[in-house]
Amino acid sequence: MPNQQLSNRIRKLPELLDSLGENPEIENSLECAEVSKNALGSLYPLDGVEESALEDYRKDWLSRYVYNSNAMEGSTLSLPDTELVLDGEFLPTDGPARYVFAAKGCADGMEMARRFAREDRPLDADAILMLHQVTALDVQPVLRGTFRPYGYAVRIRDTRVKTADPLEIWDDVDSLVNAIDSCNAHPILQASGFHAMFENIHPFADGNGRTGRQILNWMLLRAGYAPICIRHDTGREYMNSLERWQVCDDPAPLISIISKYIVHEQDSIGDIIKGIRGSAEDEPGLPC
Repeated sequence: MPNQQLSNRIRKLPELLDSLGENPEIENSLECAEVSKNALGSLYPLDGVEESALEDYRKDWLSRYVYNSNAMEGSTLSLPDTELVLDGEFLPTDGPARYVFAAKGCADGMEMARRFAREDRPLDADAILMLHQVTALDVQPVLRGTFRPYGYAVRIRDTRVKTADPLEIWDDVDSLVNAIDSCNAHPILQASGFHAMFENIHPFADGNGRTGRQILNWMLLRAGYAPICIRHDTGREYMNSLERWQVCDDPAPLISIISKYIVHEQDSIGDIIKGIRGSAEDEPGLPC
């Protein structure tokens, strides 16, 4: 069945996002993210020791991100097992093999998202399909990198959200991309709005959440923010915030969550750099 309400909401997204800057709660969330971003930016450029420390941080972040993103979708891999899988050293034998493939796919998809951001690749349906094909490594090959076929309806569990009809997916995705392209709102608002509507469309047979979070981080990276890792134990709050936007037209909870995670990651990176510089300043000078 056509979902005209969703299609209308996507078309009106630029107007909505442009108006959100007048909301004091949202304005405060964005300001906190900007202050954190500027504080981190003031610490650059980095020396070799600091760059090496951030490489370790990025490796740790990727493991956390893959673990949490997949745990929200039902994976039973622990964080230590996820780290070993990404290192190629260990294949757990006490759980479904598909969770191992899901971990590898999520990591590869995130690296593709980083590359898209570095290359400033335009966000479009082709790039979204590529991200899904790489990310959803645990999904049947015939369903990877392709939108839901005709007759393949999906329902988002435990929500009141109505997804797009398969016949409308291409039009809705193109409309969503065009809506963001024509919008001048704050980048975090654009990323949040795209994420909410993308998950509402739910264009794939499986892997929508993971792919949606890859796109979210791609958009944040492209705008100069740190990518975020939403903890799986706050997944209910995150899912509720999506539903609040998708069903109740209340975007503030999702924007608040995304902004808080941006601040957390950026402050964590800044603390690493400042910790190294503080240690160096505390070292005794060489004798003359």
